[in-house]
Amino acid sequence: MNGKRMAGAIAGGLVAGLGITAMMMAGEKKSGTPSELTDLERAGARQLGVRSVPSSDLPDATEQAVVQGSHLLLSAAAGAVYALTVDEDAGVLPSGIVFGLAFYAAMHWIAGPLLGLKKPEWQADAATIGTHTMVHLVFGVATAAGAKAAANA
Repeated sequence: MNGKRMAGAIAGGLVAGLGITAMMMAGEKKSGTPSELTDLERAGARQLGVRSVPSSDLPDATEQAVVQGSHLLLSAAAGAVYALTVDEDAGVLPSGIVFGLAFYAAMHWIAGPLLGLKKPEWQADAATIGTHTMVHLVFGVATAAGAKAAANA
């Protein structure tokens, strides 16, 4: 395994994750309602029997740190999965697109609903599915680009 490639994939995943985090936090501020990431964290807390704030309240700084920190850990872990599962010679665009779509399917179509954290994605409206698809495509390509750039450095 190429350690530079692994580090680059993790870095690419983190950069994309930070961008998504910034978008979610800005959306919360603009709309005055919790982001989807906050909703997921609160659903997980309820499943674990941890008391959480009312679902309509915006997260305070502590909750925001947990929500966004968890999201960034998942982004880093996904970057590591990319480095471990995708051939080093794969092109950035094709591998990033396939990885982004696979990650989206795994999280939103399978894991989230199976864990009881969210409604099944097929029940979402077209705009939500489109947004999730685009965000995860960008995530996948950023992860692939990070891996390729670091491997070639």
